[in-house]
Amino acid sequence: MIDEDALVSLTQELIRIPSVYDPNDDSANEEKVASFLYERLKSLGFEVHMEEVAPKRPNLVALLRGHREGRTILLEGHTDVVTPGDVSKWSYDPFGGVIVGRRIYGRGACDTKGNLAASIIAAKAIKDSGVNFSGKIILCIPVDEEGLMVGIKEFIRRGWADDVDGAIICEPVDNNICLDIKGAIRALVRVKGKMAHGCMPYAGINPNFGMAKIILKLRELEEEEKRLLGYHRFLGYPSITPTVVMSPSSGKGQLNVIPEDSSIAYDIRTVPGQKDEELIEKIRGVIDEIKDEIEEFRYELEVIERRPCVSTDPNEPIVKAVDKAYREVTRKAPVYNGVPGATDGTFLKAWKGIPVVVIGAGGREVPHQVDEYVDIDQLVETAKIYALSILNFLRGEDNEYR
Repeated sequence: MIDEDALVSLTQELIRIPSVYDPNDDSANEEKVASFLYERLKSLGFEVHMEEVAPKRPNLVALLRGHREGRTILLEGHTDVVTPGDVSKWSYDPFGGVIVGRRIYGRGACDTKGNLAASIIAAKAIKDSGVNFSGKIILCIPVDEEGLMVGIKEFIRRGWADDVDGAIICEPVDNNICLDIKGAIRALVRVKGKMAHGCMPYAGINPNFGMAKIILKLRELEEEEKRLLGYHRFLGYPSITPTVVMSPSSGKGQLNVIPEDSSIAYDIRTVPGQKDEELIEKIRGVIDEIKDEIEEFRYELEVIERRPCVSTDPNEPIVKAVDKAYREVTRKAPVYNGVPGATDGTFLKAWKGIPVVVIGAGGREVPHQVDEYVDIDQLVETAKIYALSILNFLRGEDNEYR
């Protein structure tokens, strides 16, 4: 019952609706793609709810209920995409949904509009087939996965996840079965200084020396954490990465002016064995040491986001259901892996304890790049895996999957 033409067409339609969140650009927001899917899902016979998370940023929740009480399974795929960047560098229109050979090109093709389409087509196939199942299927289609994940947080706050027994996160991981998701801490460090003329540096306090010390000392802490934790077989090493360095922290700098402050943004990725609070205190302790090395050193550390590292036990029913589905569809043993970036599944697991499996079409290194694409054959395979995973899980066929 998986309709390849319908899957390809829906993927193209979703790509052609730009949904790069920009508060200053009404032509590129999640509202348009959510409104499109609201009408489409209603026409397909789903129970659909649209709930505003922020202005022009609505979550969608679609439900398909079985014939009797049972488990609840959730499939999640977000509506937002990252910017295409310099459009002139693309071979095809990033919002064209162009098909070349057996690939669909466009921003969001694999991250994650193709997989979102696959989840919808999978649920539709179950509905159209008339197959008897118990329990409930929830399609969670939130905003802002690429940002601070306000969509999934609001979805959880409103109680939609309260009775979910297992979740499939529809992200591009080459259809590997991923049970470990790296954690993330986002932190801002501001080093305070005092403005002065560049020809009279003694009249001011240059924050750039402290900023340089912080970068070097946290690099040493990163190496120490790597030695302590070692290499995780699926997630690799932990990291403490300075991504944005600004001096001054706002406004324009000038060559002959000592800035009043400087700032560093840190993207910190954690692995099993690290605890957020302990790592944040280590970072604070390392920066505090600089007070003994630089006179009048002052700083502020602000943690703006925390996403804990999460793992799902391979013996969970949702894992067995997906494993069995993968084997039935591909006639091969699945590849188990991990997700190097956080997903909306992070909060489903961390906040609600829901076992999550990340699986979906698309090369792991293709998202966020120029000429993003998804392979049609793999996308069809994904839709079939989703459909069988749902049925396996809701029917309780997870005791024996080898």
